[in-house]
Amino acid sequence: MDIIEGICISVNTRCNLGCKYCYFFNPENRVSKESVLSVDEIFTILKQINEYSKNNYVKKVIKVNFVGSGEPLINWNNIKEAVNKFYKIKVNNKVEFYLVTNGTLLTDEIVKEMKKLNIFPSVSLDGYEELHNENRVTHNGNGSFQKTMNGIEYLRKNNFKIAINTTVTKSLVKNLRKFFEFLKQQKIDKVIFDRLVDTPSNFEEMTYAEFYNFLLNAYKIKENLNSDIEIGNIEAYKKNFEGRPDKVCTMFGASCGAGINFLIYMSREVYPCGRMFGKKRWKLGNYQDNIE
Repeated sequence: MDIIEGICISVNTRCNLGCKYCYFFNPENRVSKESVLSVDEIFTILKQINEYSKNNYVKKVIKVNFVGSGEPLINWNNIKEAVNKFYKIKVNNKVEFYLVTNGTLLTDEIVKEMKKLNIFPSVSLDGYEELHNENRVTHNGNGSFQKTMNGIEYLRKNNFKIAINTTVTKSLVKNLRKFFEFLKQQKIDKVIFDRLVDTPSNFEEMTYAEFYNFLLNAYKIKENLNSDIEIGNIEAYKKNFEGRPDKVCTMFGASCGAGINFLIYMSREVYPCGRMFGKKRWKLGNYQDNIE
């Protein structure tokens, strides 16, 4: 039986950054900027997940990730209130919460609230200042590095492990050792590399073969630097080879679970994969529908 292992919830379609390689705001894939899930709508999704998790055949913890076609912290209060309501109905421990943020909107108060709600954040960080600011910029073209690092400091202050998501660009490939030296200096605990897909015309996509070769080089450099940092992609591949794969997304090194072991809520519509949003033939249902 195919069992859901991961669910992403995109609570909005707004972002305070204008990253040059962004898939969702690529003109060919432009999303509506006005689509925001309310507290009740997020809670409805969480209730459906809770009901699904009660099934005896659901053995693994279901990872629910607030991420997608916008910056989730723009609507943090909606997430916070919905998760608070969820904990009042939860009857088991088979659901965990994660959140991917660009980090620029993190505050001490928000981080403390995440801690209380057991939401585990990761931050989109492309490396040291020059490398990060090459693509991760504001709508005015200013670099976001310093604000992102400020957000990471709030996480560190509140005893979160520091996990980052890094987009693999040609510049990263060329400066991989310097990148890992920066991570070691900053005491980053974990990095997950994201493969570029569906990019604007000025960005060249990375093939699977190139991505796998990149990860191999990344692992070698990490070992040469005697770094303790965990490369999440490598851990995912190990699970694959051991016959216990996480069936979520090949972008991160896991197996593809699109529509079988993974769902994404693109606001009020449900799809097998974030790359399929807005395409009617791939729409599976709506946010009110039960998971099955």
